[in-house]
Amino acid sequence: MRGLLPGELVNRALGTAGSVRLAPGIELRDVWNGVPAGDRAALLTDAEEQAAGEWPVLLASDFARFQREGDRDRYETPYFERRRRIVTSALAALLTGDERWVADVVDGVWLVCDEATWTLPAHASSAAARDEPLPRPGDRDLDLFCAETGGLLAWMDHLLGSALDAATRLRISTEVDQRVLTPFLEVRDWPWLTRFTNNWNPWIHSNLTACTLLLEPDPARRAQVVERVVDGLDVFLDSYPDDGGCDEGASYWTRAGGSVADSLVLLYDATAGQLDGFGHPKLRPITSYLPAMHIDDRWYVNFADCPAQLADPSAAYPLYRLGVHTDEPTARQHARMIRRRDDPLVPRIPSMLRVIGTLLEPGLRTEEDEVGHQDVYLPDTEVLVARSKNLLVALKGGHNAESHNHNDVGSLIVAVDGVPRVIDLGVGTYTRQTFSADRYQIFTMQSDYHNLPLINGFSQPPGREFQATGMSAELGDRTTCELDLAHAYPPEAGIRSWHRRLVLDQTVELTDTWDLSDAPRSLVWHLILNGPALHESGTIRVAGLTISYDADHLAAVLEPLPLTDPRLSAIWGDQVTRLALTARPPLLTPSNATTVVFSPSHLFTRHVTRE
Repeated sequence: MRGLLPGELVNRALGTAGSVRLAPGIELRDVWNGVPAGDRAALLTDAEEQAAGEWPVLLASDFARFQREGDRDRYETPYFERRRRIVTSALAALLTGDERWVADVVDGVWLVCDEATWTLPAHASSAAARDEPLPRPGDRDLDLFCAETGGLLAWMDHLLGSALDAATRLRISTEVDQRVLTPFLEVRDWPWLTRFTNNWNPWIHSNLTACTLLLEPDPARRAQVVERVVDGLDVFLDSYPDDGGCDEGASYWTRAGGSVADSLVLLYDATAGQLDGFGHPKLRPITSYLPAMHIDDRWYVNFADCPAQLADPSAAYPLYRLGVHTDEPTARQHARMIRRRDDPLVPRIPSMLRVIGTLLEPGLRTEEDEVGHQDVYLPDTEVLVARSKNLLVALKGGHNAESHNHNDVGSLIVAVDGVPRVIDLGVGTYTRQTFSADRYQIFTMQSDYHNLPLINGFSQPPGREFQATGMSAELGDRTTCELDLAHAYPPEAGIRSWHRRLVLDQTVELTDTWDLSDAPRSLVWHLILNGPALHESGTIRVAGLTISYDADHLAAVLEPLPLTDPRLSAIWGDQVTRLALTARPPLLTPSNATTVVFSPSHLFTRHVTRE
């Protein structure tokens, strides 16, 4: 990207703060009066509901709960509620011009500016290094939400500046400079820039871009921040696979590839297209990823910590802009579909650029010719997604040190009629344990709670060396995919090869063929099922999907799996089912194979077992 955005062009194109408009301000009444009535009504209702209560209070004792108890929610809930209320009140001010809403925004801005830190307790690395539960003045922890808060306040100044008092505007510019821009320029070893390159990198850089374009008055300093942002995005894109796959999953894509789009949109729009990074060769495959992972409605293929549902209409805007600039019609169409969902436009963690862009972008309301889903195999990320008339199947290879990793090499997802039935649970509510050395004690991270075998009593361990090998796929009317899971398990499991083969036509056939160093003591296949499951000999039925297995060689047990975590139960309900297929003695030989068939319930296809 550096070749597309040379330093001298950055200096010449950026101009000064306030020299361009990136969104219409409150004074442009014709624009805001033209917002469609349905959007207006929904946003004003949301704002009234938010404003009906008191402003959320942030307590030191709740901040300290993370270090003392591992609890993130007690502090994060009011933290994000404050910011969401600022956004909803700002939108109400823009839509109505009413001073009441501007006053509410000012109250929220001053509350946020009085916070001891904008960093979440889980990300307060300076306090953690001191083994203290609370931050100190002067701590510099530029995490996702410190940067996001800076971006939010910068947008408040940009959109409502003509209606804000001088003291509030000065408070915004001072706090954003001290907490965001100056630390970014003075500290160069941020872990999200030098030690890992997941969604933190583009997410933080997108907000740094907004802060400097909207607030920084010094042209030289503006150019310096932008040049470093471009360099940082290069670090991220250099680490990104050529196939455009996001190993963190679809929802994290919205803050990975989607946040790259946010930065590029800001630079492009601020310079009337002079700073155009959309020609980067990885941008088009990145753009194609989210539509390729779509199942139906809010459902997406999900691996790792990714939830199975995406309910954020504002994600439509970065996807749409990517689709425009990379000439990818599938992305534009998918963005319009996201925009049409009836979820609240302002999500729990809102981005003002996205909310305003989704609200005002006329291209998100137009129509294009329908573009159907395309089957995809991502050879670098090692993910297959393929479809037949009623079925969708996804299969992953990869390794067990991916970003937001679960021990899930070789796991699959099967959806029927647009709903996942053989599922990946995703992740529960984040706690201190989630990103600690004890991460893999959480059941959702373990291979025994993915759609995988337990071999000689051994599950998959975490680590880069535990990986799939030889993964390949052929797409077509009859899609096939193959990989070897031997190296995903520890050597003690005694696996010479564990060949997993998937075939999709009218059904999904999953065949495991193994070669072990000795006769196995035990073999158990687990499948996590969404929906009430009924068992007959050789057949499991779950909500439109029939799973056929060889009852002579496998014994089936359905195990209820209660879901008490609200993040899981919000998607899957209070309970899912774990199916355990345990090998009977005829199958317990060093070399053997077995097949499980997944079919829509109106079809019946028999299993195959070879000895």
